Order: sequence, then C-alpha cells, then structure tokens
Amino acid sequence: MLKPLDSHKPATSTTFIPHERTDVLRTLKNYKFNESDRLADNYKGIDWFGLEAISVYERDGEIVGFSSIAHRPEYFEKGECRILNRYYESPEMRRTSKIIADDHVCEMAMQQIDMAKKIGFKKAFISRCRSPRHLTKFIDTMSTKTKTKWHLDGKKVAVCNPKIDECWQYKAWMDLC
Repeated sequence: MLKPLDSHKPATSTTFIPHERTDVLRTLKNYKFNESDRLADNYKGIDWFGLEAISVYERDGEIVGFSSIAHRPEYFEKGECRILNRYYESPEMRRTSKIIADDHVCEMAMQQIDMAKKIGFKKAFISRCRSPRHLTKFIDTMSTKTKTKWHLDGKKVAVCNPKIDECWQYKAWMDLC
C-alpha cells in the first residue's frame, strides 16, 4: 500500500557549505537511523566537513533526508562533482511508487547544481549502480521538470575505489558552463 502523497510531502530543501551550518552538521552527526532500515549503515560515519556542500530535507523542523555534493579528484574529472551524493530519505519520507524524480528531488538537485556553479565546478553528475534504465527514466523526467540537459554514459565508471563492486556506476552528467 502506498503512503498517501501528503505524508511524503512537503519537505523543504536547503543547501549549504558545511562550515556555514555547523548546527545542522551536529544534528546530522547524531542522526538516529531506524535500525530496521536496511540502508542505515550506508550513512553512518559520514565526514560532513569532507563534502563540498550538503542539502537537507526538513519537515516540521526535523531533518527527514539529505544528500551532498562530493568531489573526489582521484576518481572524477577535473572540475567535476557528484550531486545527490549519499542521497537518503528517512522511512517516513519514502514512498514506494512508480513516481520517478519527485518534485522535492528535482528541487534538491537544482539547488546543488546552483551551488556547484558557485563553488566553481564545470560539470555535475548523478550516478547509480542500478540498471541504466532506471537512471535514464530519472534523468529524462528531471530534464523535463527542470528544463536541463543531461547526458547518460552507457557504461559503468568507477566513482570511488574500483575494487569495490558498488563503486562501478552508471553516470548521467551535465555541463555547468
């Protein structure tokens, strides 16, 4: 059974440079993940100050999701960043449905694209290890909603340590210039 749409939204997205919002970083550092959430371990121990920028979803003064802008010079092209990095929605925020690229995700992505430009990046990408079909649908929907132009690489590339299977991902990118 799907959660009603109003339980999934609204959430306000805010994007900032880590040192500008240490109050939010304290909250994120102490974020209580539901232990029954199969994804929880992926998000524990994040070095928040090691990220270029952070976005959070808030609802009723509570953080209900987050993601970041990351730059890994050893794996990314010069001037390139990954947006929607470490994307997380709390269980109460998630909605199992056929909806791809919900408005709140598009809003967060656009905030991160704007921030990436301000920081000086020339290219931004989103990557996923799931099938390219899902990423293609996501990018197509987001492109339409945000009036942006994305490109999808047809093969997997390493976005972190290539010895780890999950680091090989499909990549969709856009020029920021």
